[in-house]
Amino acid sequence: MSDLPSLRKKIDTLDTTLVNILNERARVSLDIGAAKRQLDNTEGLPTTDLHVYMPGREKEVYAKLTRLNHGPLKDDSLHAIFREVMSASISLQKDVSMAYLGPPGTFSHQAAYQRLGDSVVYVPQKQISDVVDAVEKGQTTYGIVPFENSNFGSVVETLDRFVKTKTRVRAETYLTVHQCLLSNSPLDKITKVYSHPQGLGQTQMWLAANVPNAKRISVKSTAEAAQQAALETGAAAVCSEICAELYGLEVTARDIEDGAANTTRFLIIGTSSDNATKDDHTLIKFTVDHRQPGALCDGLKVFKDYSLNLFKIDSRPSGLHPWHYVFFVECSGHQQNEDVQKAVKDLDQFCLDVVVLGSFPNQRPE
Repeated sequence: MSDLPSLRKKIDTLDTTLVNILNERARVSLDIGAAKRQLDNTEGLPTTDLHVYMPGREKEVYAKLTRLNHGPLKDDSLHAIFREVMSASISLQKDVSMAYLGPPGTFSHQAAYQRLGDSVVYVPQKQISDVVDAVEKGQTTYGIVPFENSNFGSVVETLDRFVKTKTRVRAETYLTVHQCLLSNSPLDKITKVYSHPQGLGQTQMWLAANVPNAKRISVKSTAEAAQQAALETGAAAVCSEICAELYGLEVTARDIEDGAANTTRFLIIGTSSDNATKDDHTLIKFTVDHRQPGALCDGLKVFKDYSLNLFKIDSRPSGLHPWHYVFFVECSGHQQNEDVQKAVKDLDQFCLDVVVLGSFPNQRPE
């Protein structure tokens, strides 16, 4: 028979050791923050530009944890513990805030929390452009914006705001999205469904099969949809299950997304990108002079010439004049890498207004 008192005493001893080690780690984290400030002062940079969230270093830590872990804790559990350890550490170095598309309960909110933990201040914004504005104006340290969905494609509001932005991409993060239909009315009494355009797009087959006559109404976020549905009889919202408790709604149906592997990719933005790792992506925007035949093809060929893989190409109206577009290209490599620098320089020969929007560690799920 196990000696329960002895085992509990052993746990108490281990807890004491853990507390001491965590505080020792925190003191080292404070020393790192001081070293960063000293380096910035040496280089003449304002201390307000100090970046304590280093996604490249974070990726290294998680990879090391996976290598070291031999159980019984699962990797995901160990990562969740260290997420909070690192969150507390960066908050000791600097007050960190994150703007996100609110109100609370959106998928943006979940993605931000999943990445940066509990010690960061999360600041809800009414729309995606407000998230970017908050970072540009220095109101928050970072921002998180939805960039694309595996089933419904690019988030045009984000691309449109990226046409003109001073922010730079610092990291990417992925969230498996399970959409629910929330309402306080029975399914056969639902006459309107609220959601963000992405939410409606990701569930269009289910909605067509189950509430074919309900009016689809786009709003700025899935959580706003839940707020609105809670106020109206016969209204429903496509959003996360978290919103049921937050806004007083019942879960009418779960997992109504059209694709089982429904995943949304988010970009974390700041005033600069992190340093290069061994596996990075770079996001670039540019326009072309259509008076020069083949300018777009010539520009894209540059990436092949330097063996840079292309992962994503988008275009959005520039707003300058009709039929004039801004192109977005995501390629392999980091803007600090020589091949990427050469490619951007050559791109200038064929394209106009070439801007590197940032480089970030590749964290695409396998």
